[in-house]
Amino acid sequence: MKNVSHFLAVLFLFSAFAVACETDDGHTDRGERATPIAGYELSPIDLSRSVQVSSTVEPENRVTIASRMSGLVTSLNVREGDRISRGDLLLELDVEELEAELERTRAELELAQAQYNRNAQLLEQQAISTSEYEESRANYKIAQSDVKLRETRLGFGSVRAPEDLVILERLVEEGDAVSNNEPLFVVADLNRLVVRVGVSERDVVHINEGDTADLLIDAFPVLTFSGTVQRVFPSADSDSRLITVEVSMRAEQKDVVIRPGFLARVRLDADRQQGVLAVPSESLLASTRDQKFVYIINSDDRLEQREVITGIERRNWTQILDGLEEGDVIVGGNPGNLRENLHVTVSRWVDEGSPETFTER
Repeated sequence: MKNVSHFLAVLFLFSAFAVACETDDGHTDRGERATPIAGYELSPIDLSRSVQVSSTVEPENRVTIASRMSGLVTSLNVREGDRISRGDLLLELDVEELEAELERTRAELELAQAQYNRNAQLLEQQAISTSEYEESRANYKIAQSDVKLRETRLGFGSVRAPEDLVILERLVEEGDAVSNNEPLFVVADLNRLVVRVGVSERDVVHINEGDTADLLIDAFPVLTFSGTVQRVFPSADSDSRLITVEVSMRAEQKDVVIRPGFLARVRLDADRQQGVLAVPSESLLASTRDQKFVYIINSDDRLEQREVITGIERRNWTQILDGLEEGDVIVGGNPGNLRENLHVTVSRWVDEGSPETFTER
């Protein structure tokens, strides 16, 4: 009998130890097992809505340099891709005839000046009339203007760079005969690039000058470049009904050079919603149309129903306008089978980056 009593005492102690172990493993001290759930701790996130549109990279300004006179191209000093500086000589035209005309008008100027000087002396001596003096002075001024005109036209025979630019196109060759206003070169500043994209009217109302933009360039698939909204055009295209948004960017970024003609995919924030409180939309599945609520996990690891006011829903997240605060811990998964005062334990945490991704803690 003594052995039986000893056996019963040992069995009792073993059972008590097992109960204690179960309590540490998710049971309450009354034998209630804690229900494992997915938890989410509220913190501000970015719910901005992005729009991605594609277009080609272009120079901000393309300039066409045209001939200012007719003539034969006698020399060409640049070709496509050359960088030019202000004042560089790009092209020369045949100006022999203009040089001859300039020499003639300079000779006529000397004669007119000499006649004017003589008449000025004669007028002082009252040897000529005032009208004869005025006529010689007018002829002198006309001769001066003729010389200036011929010098200007002669200068048109040398085509020079207006700014520090790059030659994109050369439209003539040496020996070509060109006419007045005929295009000679297309040039641009390749340090100032833009991407002009068409955006719908529903999205463009949320885009403003100065907004930042991310650009993905097909030529550099692993890099993301930065740009700035420089202009939002005032009206929509009559055919596409899209409004042009111009995004400016630097040509040299991240140790690479972006060139005109590259395809760019521009990502714009069409509705900026940064630093907002939001919950996984799945956590609201127990709600009704008239009553929105989530289950909050209190300090006793029990569920409390908390009514909330919701805002926008985006990318499986729902904005919380009222009812919750930063730091609150809620049920982040489907609460359909849960109830108030249920004892729970968080077995997994919802990643802030995506409600569909979980991370172990």
